[in-house]
Amino acid sequence: MSEDDEYGTDVVDSGGGAERTFAPLPPPPGRGFATSWWGRAWLQALEDTALDGQQLKKGRRLAREGGVGAVSVRPGRITAVVRHRDGTGHRSDVLLQELGDEAWDRFLDMAVERAGHIAALLDREMPPHLVEDAAGAGVDLLPGIGDLEPECTCGAWDHCPHSGALCYQVARLLDEDPFVLLLLRGRGERRLLDELQVRSAARAVRGAGGDAPEEA
Repeated sequence: MSEDDEYGTDVVDSGGGAERTFAPLPPPPGRGFATSWWGRAWLQALEDTALDGQQLKKGRRLAREGGVGAVSVRPGRITAVVRHRDGTGHRSDVLLQELGDEAWDRFLDMAVERAGHIAALLDREMPPHLVEDAAGAGVDLLPGIGDLEPECTCGAWDHCPHSGALCYQVARLLDEDPFVLLLLRGRGERRLLDELQVRSAARAVRGAGGDAPEEA
């Protein structure tokens, strides 16, 4: 099996964007872990809010060794099998609370009101200042203290190296596609873009003095 066959960034999108599965990634090059703004922002939030730094360090080591298998991302949950060098593997899940409907309404309204945000999002880009502007609307995109809840077959009652490795791997997924964060918070890309287009069209009609189209 070649390296291209073993590793990749293939994505399986099922349920209309409700779940995405990312193929295993090779060990990261160099000393850094994430390369994009979104990946680094996730790592900073992860490390700043970690309640057990030792487990997180062990998890980083596991992820750096390529121990994280295919990662499944769906609203509120990420899942992967994480293996040690001896081949021992454990299924690990990390839960992050989904945003409620009211929070999504505030986020979408905020995005539509800012021409730069709506243009970028509809072009499948996520500008870094989206985090700050979302927070200003009362919506936290990145996890805070205690927001990441682990579940692992290793039997640990709290974060373990396996959940830590999975959290680190998410940073690399965000390097590839920051929309992963919005999916984790409860909105698949397709649904999000559809909702943005509807709100943007309604806003344009109101601005022209007409009747806004009904939302689907």
